[in-house]
Amino acid sequence: MNNSNRFPDNTSLIMCKMKRDESLDVIRLIACLMIVLMHSPMPGLGTSGMVLSGISYLTAPGIGLFFMVSGALLLKSNVVESFETHVFLQKRFTKILIPLLFWSFVGWGFERYGVKNAELSILWFMYCLAGMYLLTPILSRWLSLANRKEVGFYLIIWLVTLCVPFVKLFLPINEGDASWLYYFHGYVGYYVLGFYLKHYLGKPVSMGRNAVLIIAFIAISVVLPITLLVMNVKVDFYSIFWYLSITVALQCVVWWGIVQRLMRNVSKFPGFVVELSKLSFGIYLIHILVMRNILWKTDWMQNMNGILQIVVCTLLTFVISAMISLLISKIKYVRAIIGY
Repeated sequence: MNNSNRFPDNTSLIMCKMKRDESLDVIRLIACLMIVLMHSPMPGLGTSGMVLSGISYLTAPGIGLFFMVSGALLLKSNVVESFETHVFLQKRFTKILIPLLFWSFVGWGFERYGVKNAELSILWFMYCLAGMYLLTPILSRWLSLANRKEVGFYLIIWLVTLCVPFVKLFLPINEGDASWLYYFHGYVGYYVLGFYLKHYLGKPVSMGRNAVLIIAFIAISVVLPITLLVMNVKVDFYSIFWYLSITVALQCVVWWGIVQRLMRNVSKFPGFVVELSKLSFGIYLIHILVMRNILWKTDWMQNMNGILQIVVCTLLTFVISAMISLLISKIKYVRAIIGY
């Protein structure tokens, strides 16, 4: 077949390459910082329960944002004929299996010698991400054939499932594996949401036209849980306001929209942000080890008050983990342990 009409010159080849969406790098770094902040509070330092719950809740969007960025980057809408499943899976699983195996052995090694709070506690995210990779060929082929309304309809059903924890306060609902909601509920919704926001709502959020919607999202996602805490309403906080809740999903959308909007005002993007973004997987994998088995055990950190300890621990953990990840990324046959 004659391909001369597809790429007539080198200029066309360059233009065909996708320009890097630097806003996704910013979102990925925000998500990474959220996760580090969430894990930073040391137990027993006198920090109030409201502060701890507030930090946990306001940083909960970190996981959803990670999945959304992955969906925006990996899910495609033009792959009916060109998508090679085995090539995709080989590339993605090579990137995730080596870190998963390495850090699993690190975690098991620590536990064998009686060291708590090691790496095994955060590896659930990688198993979940592996599941997303397995679904990507299927989802991409569906997205190639589905229109915007069909994708939006799926997301509406997914959002309904995220409301179930609230509804269960008033109605008996079966959400086990015999429920129809079970088959729409889960992190894959964030994955598809990232695709939807990037490909169908690629324009930045208009702060004027959509101000009411943004304020409503913030009100629902922030004011509601704070009100319940202040009024001392007894609810299961981690089932109603955690990763798979409508309020956290709304926070993710707000963060996504604000970053997209602000990025339009950046004339020159700092290159170090992109480099840091490339290290975010390594930062995630290393931060627990740095935080809980090094920083938490120092006398000077144990003597800090709650808020100061949280801030200092977050910043130091992020910087040290980034530096370690950067060093690892420079070693050719070792960088694979951080998925670089």
